Amino acid sequence: MGAEEARDDGYDVFISYSQNLDRDVAAVFQRGMENFGRPWYRPVRLRVFRDTTHLSAGPDLQGGIEKALSCSAWLIVMASPQAAASPWVRAEIDWWVAHKDSRRILLAWTDGDLEWDPAAQDFDWSRTDALPREQMEKVLAAAPGCPRWVDLRWLRAQIDERGSVPVNDPRLVADVAEFAAPVQGRSKSDLIGHHLRLRKRRNRTAGATILVLALLLTTATWFGLAADRQADIAATRQLSATSRQLVAEAATIQHSQPGLARQLLVEAYRLSHTEQAVGALLTSADIPRVVPARHSSGALAFVSRSLLVASSGDGLALFDVRTGALVSELPPRGSRPLAVAVSSDGRLLAEGGNTGEVRIWDLSDRRKPRRLSSVWTLSTVRDLAFDESASVLVVGSGTRVAAVDVRDPARPRVTGVSSGVTVSLGSGTAISGDGTLIATGAADDKVRVLRVSGSGELSTLTTIDAPSAAVSFSPSGHLLATAGEDRTVRLWDMARPRRPEPRTALHSPSESVRSVAFSADGRTLATGDTEGSVHLWDVSDPFRPRQGETLDGHTFVVNSLAFSPDGRTLASAAWDTVSEELSDNTVRLWNVHGARRSSAHVFLPGDGLSPQPFAPTGGVVVTGRPGAIWKVDGVPEPRRLATLPSFRSGGQDYSFSPDGRTLAAGHPLSLWDVSTPERRREHARFREVEDPQTVVFGLDGRLLAAREPLGAVRLWDVTDPDRPRSTAELPAAKPDALIDYKGSSSFVFAGDRALIASVRDRKAVQLWDVGRPDRPVRRGTVPVGPWRTGSLATTADGGTLFVGDARGGMTAWDITDARRPKRLGASQRHSGAITRLAADPVGNMLAGVDENSGSVRLWDVADPSVPREIALLAGTGTRPSGLAFSPDGGLLAVSSDDGTQLWRTDVGPILQQLCAQSAPITEAQWKEYLPDRPYDPPCA
Repeated sequence: MGAEEARDDGYDVFISYSQNLDRDVAAVFQRGMENFGRPWYRPVRLRVFRDTTHLSAGPDLQGGIEKALSCSAWLIVMASPQAAASPWVRAEIDWWVAHKDSRRILLAWTDGDLEWDPAAQDFDWSRTDALPREQMEKVLAAAPGCPRWVDLRWLRAQIDERGSVPVNDPRLVADVAEFAAPVQGRSKSDLIGHHLRLRKRRNRTAGATILVLALLLTTATWFGLAADRQADIAATRQLSATSRQLVAEAATIQHSQPGLARQLLVEAYRLSHTEQAVGALLTSADIPRVVPARHSSGALAFVSRSLLVASSGDGLALFDVRTGALVSELPPRGSRPLAVAVSSDGRLLAEGGNTGEVRIWDLSDRRKPRRLSSVWTLSTVRDLAFDESASVLVVGSGTRVAAVDVRDPARPRVTGVSSGVTVSLGSGTAISGDGTLIATGAADDKVRVLRVSGSGELSTLTTIDAPSAAVSFSPSGHLLATAGEDRTVRLWDMARPRRPEPRTALHSPSESVRSVAFSADGRTLATGDTEGSVHLWDVSDPFRPRQGETLDGHTFVVNSLAFSPDGRTLASAAWDTVSEELSDNTVRLWNVHGARRSSAHVFLPGDGLSPQPFAPTGGVVVTGRPGAIWKVDGVPEPRRLATLPSFRSGGQDYSFSPDGRTLAAGHPLSLWDVSTPERRREHARFREVEDPQTVVFGLDGRLLAAREPLGAVRLWDVTDPDRPRSTAELPAAKPDALIDYKGSSSFVFAGDRALIASVRDRKAVQLWDVGRPDRPVRRGTVPVGPWRTGSLATTADGGTLFVGDARGGMTAWDITDARRPKRLGASQRHSGAITRLAADPVGNMLAGVDENSGSVRLWDVADPSVPREIALLAGTGTRPSGLAFSPDGGLLAVSSDDGTQLWRTDVGPILQQLCAQSAPITEAQWKEYLPDRPYDPPCA
């Protein structure tokens, strides 16, 4: 019901909120709604009910609330953790669902967390605390689909800081218009245009009253400039709104239409560099890639980390995993390949299909594969697997198994064939890594385990009672996964192959599982179901497996899965064998990290990053456990340049000097010449000093600061790296001043200045002038407050200090004048302490580790007084232990117990990659998502 249709005794809007938190926000919002689009001489256009302004004292408060609800056309809920816990807010939502249209509920997000899960079409309740779950489930049941909400957290923050917000604040006007549009049944752009026209009319009248005729020319000029300015603001805001909308649309379709999602993200950034667009670009690597295989039958295998073989049409094709580009094709065989296998060294490829012929290829030249031989085995080939030494090839038909001796791949020889079994639903076949065991279906609900002798003969060991549609051995051969039609994936301990012992059961969300695969390290299991979904499981502890993420996007049976050798890419293939015309017949590539999707660019096995792990070029990084120097940029795969001595079981700090020629090690404290990493040379080992936990170079490389075990920061003159000289010592931080005394960064060089910020206690960070390293002078103190400090970081010019604390907040300070630090602003508080901080040395980005979730949060700090969160890098591992930007700002490194991951933070290469991985948006698609703009594809 629009405002013009409201009854005299009714309300257009009822505001439900928490009085403890949002009293002031509700009052400002009410004034904004009532004054929106209203000339000063007319009564309010929208009638808004708020309890404190419309309810009088009386004995029946509940009755008054229900009467107001019954007379209201729309319900606006101010979402916050306090509101979610309020019995009044819950009762008001319940009443509305029972008596009104649930589609007329709007949400105003004022505090807490609010996350929508597009795949589940529900809120992600593991991350959402701003809404009452029980009531919102009723709302979604009555009105399915993503509810409409607007982020008003900025409004509460500005009221807390300034005390009030003017009604004509442009941001308030835009957000109020988001609510007024559905209430009045008009578009947002029309409402804002009307509102701005009223404002201009009022300004023009006031100007004409105040100014005399002699100032008409000045008045006209002023109004012209004001109109232009308003037009520019309106246009900018419209572009920003469209950009945000495209980001939201891309998130909705990124699984079903990943190519189009990439195109929408590129266009969103081109329209406006909003924080949503930047954040989506930084995490876009977890969007699946669709391999351009033609009508794939699902046969696929990895040749190497960067090369995939998949069926395409009536033959096989090799694809570049990073770009999806076609590398080469194998000649067709006359019938569609149903199975393919690659030897562990990537040299041999075997493929087979309905004819029973198995062909073997030499992949030494990936661009020109060479056929070596063929061998006739079973009537149909549905499964193939090499043993680890590529001496035995196992062939499965679903009812029988054959072993082929391929020690001479040019002359393969069948050495054994199992007896036949009756399987109505088909079965899988798997071989253990050492080639000694085979698992295959013996009936619909049984799995037969066979042994392969050294000569390739087969003998049956035992039969397991379990569905056999899909089977897979872990790389070690100690676990066997079996699955089928009963929603259950079973893990079996194969230490004694004649008596397999059940370890645990994974309960799949789908009715039938048709494919299973282990990662190379055996810690992750992927299962594919008949509903087109892939489920990831953490099986690092087989007794306590944990369900990970679900990967959606296929529309039919996921009949094949394969992990890359490094376990960071998962390939999935879907094929409907009943109705091929309706099938998607696609192969998808997913970036994964364990049992979760990941948007990381590079993975390294080592962890333990120092604050200075990058060489000046940014393409070389050093990790502390194990101690190693890695080449990570400009090469297809990370390459270890050198192994470093490490004397601490938990890893240690290694930091590059600014010129990249010297490496400082923390245990024992020493300096190394790494100008040629492959021929490193130790300069000097510092004698008779306690081994420090953190070592950091000053900007010119002449000063080295080292935090010792008891917390003191010792300064060393390393002008001559062969003869380092201790110059002074800064006081130690008090033990209760840091979140984690052993791991937190208690000091930082202030960019290119001769200034060190060092934590002293819970109340203060001290600023030390080290222009004369032998006589440090304390210049000032930053009053950080009562919370323990988690980490420090500064901008490249050293003018701004960022402090992360135990309550989950990040505070920015102006330390340009070290004697008089000034507080600039702060981010909203998060669920966990900020234990690490790192500032982009060339951009306006700040990264911080949220201890509770183990995620990395990114902020835009171009205006440090108003930090804006732009992205959340999830799946970084358990409790990240290191965080650093590369010197050029193009990479962000995060280390944890799971290794070190590198994310791209330079938007330029990301945009190029998104365009390379997707076809240009079509004109029809453009009209669907951008109907008001002329066709102009971003990647044309």
